[in-house]
Amino acid sequence: MQASLRYREIFFGKEREETMWRNPQFVILMLAIAMIPVRLLQGAESGGSIGGVVKNPSGEPAAGALVRVKSAERGLTRTVISQERGRYNASNLPPGKYTVQSVGGGLQSNGATVEVDGNRSATLNLDLTAPAEFKKTASMIEFAAVMPEGEGKDTILSICTHCHMNGLQEILLSRKSREGWLESIAKMENRPYGFNESLRISERQREVVSDYLTKNYGPDAPPLDPGKLPKTWVKGAAVKSVITEFSVTAGAFPHDVAVDSKGVGWVSENRHGFLGRFDPNAHAYTRIPLPGGKSTPSPSSVAVDLQDRVWVSDGNNNRIVQYDPKTSAFTVYPIPAGPNGERKNLNTIRFHPDGTVWATEIGANQILRLDPATKKVAEYPVPSGVLAKRNTLPYGMAIDGNKFLWFIESIAEKVGKVNPVTGEITEFEIPTKGAIPHRMAADADGNLWFGEAGGVGQLGMIDYRTGKITEYPTPTKYSGAYSIDVDRTRNLIWVDEMIADQIARFDPRTKNWVEYPVPTRYSSIRRIEVDPSRPNRVWFSGSHKDTVGYIDVIE
Repeated sequence: MQASLRYREIFFGKEREETMWRNPQFVILMLAIAMIPVRLLQGAESGGSIGGVVKNPSGEPAAGALVRVKSAERGLTRTVISQERGRYNASNLPPGKYTVQSVGGGLQSNGATVEVDGNRSATLNLDLTAPAEFKKTASMIEFAAVMPEGEGKDTILSICTHCHMNGLQEILLSRKSREGWLESIAKMENRPYGFNESLRISERQREVVSDYLTKNYGPDAPPLDPGKLPKTWVKGAAVKSVITEFSVTAGAFPHDVAVDSKGVGWVSENRHGFLGRFDPNAHAYTRIPLPGGKSTPSPSSVAVDLQDRVWVSDGNNNRIVQYDPKTSAFTVYPIPAGPNGERKNLNTIRFHPDGTVWATEIGANQILRLDPATKKVAEYPVPSGVLAKRNTLPYGMAIDGNKFLWFIESIAEKVGKVNPVTGEITEFEIPTKGAIPHRMAADADGNLWFGEAGGVGQLGMIDYRTGKITEYPTPTKYSGAYSIDVDRTRNLIWVDEMIADQIARFDPRTKNWVEYPVPTRYSSIRRIEVDPSRPNRVWFSGSHKDTVGYIDVIE
C-alpha cells in the first residue's frame, strides 16, 4: 500500500481576529481540518521489517555499522546499528519502498531497494566494499581529527562552528593565501547569522587563526586525503539504539521541538511560520499556521505545559502564542517592542509553579515574566549587560529546587538567578573561559545543567543551594555541547553534541557517558527533549537539515 501525500494548511487570510476562536462552529471546523495530516504513514507500530548481516571487505561480519533504511516518499529514515555477528534489524516499517545502505569504518555498501509489505520481513545482506562518500558521511568532529593541533584549531572550533555547521569541511577543502583567509574572516565580522551576532574575534585571535590557516591550508598545501579521516564504528552501549528521522517541509528550519504527555512532538518551523505536529505512532506530520501578525510569524522556542497546551515564541511579531490542541484555539500574548520597535526575540520558555510564564529575551538583554491570566508583562534587564552597555544574549533557562529561575548569558559567559517574586537577578561567572553556553535544564534534585558549546566541549552543573559550578568534559573533544534535558525518572542528563553530530547521556552518579550517533550530518540540533511518556526516547530538531526525530535507547 502506498502512502498518500496530503497537505494540511489552515489559512484565515490577512484579517484574523481572536474573536474567531470564540465561535464554537469555527472551532469545530478548525478541529476537523486539523485531523488532515501532511504525510500519513499508517501501521508504524505494526509494520514490516528489513534485516540481514553487514560484512566487511573480507567477508567477515561487521559490528557497529550504521544501517540507514529510507523511504523518500514518506520522508522517513530509520537507522539501526549492526550488532554482534554483523546482524541488523529495522522493524515497525510502514509499507512501501525503502533504500537501504550501510556505512562504517570509512566504507559503505551499495544502496539497495527493498519493498516492505504489511507485517512481512525482508532479508538483505550488506557488503561494505566502497569508500564512503566522506562529504556526506563524515561528521565535523571527524574533520577536526585530521586538523593539525594548535591554538588556531582551538579558536576555529570555538568561535566558527556555530554558524558554519560544515565549516571545517569547507576549510579542509579550501586553499587560500593569507590575504584570502583574512578576507574570509573580515566577511564574518560584518555578517550576522540568525540569532548570532557577527563574528566576535580579537586582533590576536585574528592573527592566530590566519597564521594557522595559511600554514596548513595555504595555496601550496596538498589536497585533503579522505583516507586519513577516522574509520568510525559505533561502539559500547550506543549500539543498542534506533534513530528515527522525519523530513519536514523543505526550508522550514525547525528550531525547537517539545513533547507532550502523549509522546507527540511539536516543532517550530522558524522560516515558514508554522507549528508542526509529529505523531510517532502514525508517522503523521501536521502543519498549523500561526495567527497572522504585522510580519510573517517566526516561531522559535516551543514548550508544552501540564495541560498539553503548546506555547511558541514569535520573534517577528514580539509575542507568545499559545495553541490548545483540544480546541484548536490560539491565544496571543503581545510583548512590548523595544524603544525603537526592536524585536525581543524570545527564546527559552518555562512554566513557573505559581502559574506565570517566563522567557529569555535574546534580542533585548532581558528576562520576561508573563501572567497569562492578566496578560501583564514584566521585564528584568540583565545587570552585567546594562553595565557593559551590550547584550549578554540570555538564552537557556530552568527552574531550580527553590523555584528560582536560572538562565544562561551566552556572550557574557555567566549564569543568572532570578527571584520570581522581586525580579532581582544575581549573576555567577562560569569557570571556563570560551565556554559559550546555550541551553539549560533542571534535574530531579533541583540542580541546573547547561552545555558549554565552545571548543572546550563541557557539561556544567550548578548546585542551586550554593551557586557552585562543576564542569564535566564530554568524551569527545570539541563536541559543541549545546542543548540539555533530563530524564528525571532516573536523573540522567542528556546533552546535544552539536559539532560532533551526537546526543550523549551522562549519569551523574557513576560519571558514565554514552554518545549516540545522529546519522544525518550537520543537522545543527538546537533542541533536545526527553519524551515524558517514554523516558528512553529523546527527541531532537535538525534545523539545518529540516528534520525532526528521536533516539530510542534499547535496554
